[in-house]
Amino acid sequence: MRVYLWLYILGACGTISLGMFLFSLNRDSILLKKLKLKKSKILVNWLLLAVSIICFLLMIYAFIYIQKQINIFNQS
Repeated sequence: MRVYLWLYILGACGTISLGMFLFSLNRDSILLKKLKLKKSKILVNWLLLAVSIICFLLMIYAFIYIQKQINIFNQS
């Protein structure tokens, strides 16, 4: 289980940031319409989405890398 610790950390980070993105996007889009603010105020939301995508991609990469390492150790 210690081998997959980074996968759990990256998965939690990605899930939290994706949840924050979805929650804040809905709230901010309603406020932008009501208050007629500039669209640049929503930039933080898209950064949260970028963070979650990067975390999920790193999680996939780490999983593949760990599997290769386990296969190398099992063959020798």
